[in-house]
Amino acid sequence: MTLNNHGSDIDVVHKYNHVELKGWVDQLQYINKEIDNLLGLHKHSLINKAISEETLKLFSERKKINNELYKTVLSYSNTYVNVAECDDIQCDMAYLGEYDRLRESYHKNLEAYQKLKDKFFEEVLLKE
Repeated sequence: MTLNNHGSDIDVVHKYNHVELKGWVDQLQYINKEIDNLLGLHKHSLINKAISEETLKLFSERKKINNELYKTVLSYSNTYVNVAECDDIQCDMAYLGEYDRLRESYHKNLEAYQKLKDKFFEEVLLKE
């Protein structure tokens, strides 16, 4: 999907949403990689006892949740190109409704991950 200034307002919204979905997919993929890197850093650290088992378990759970959301957003992103075939407002609204639901899930996931990462760094920095 390319962005241009042609088409109706709803077409422009759909085009921007498609671009944003791609950004979400990339970010969720990065979070999975970053969790692996943080846990790997912890595992190979001389201070590996600094992180509580609870926090390590939370990372495992967060990665599972993040990965499920990644799969959902990726799948939705791949089908979002079909929005161009919508010929009525109900179809457009169905896509936009699902998009809004995913945006909320994405932002909640990002916020939860950021809090967990802050907890990780607090534990490491306080127990060094």
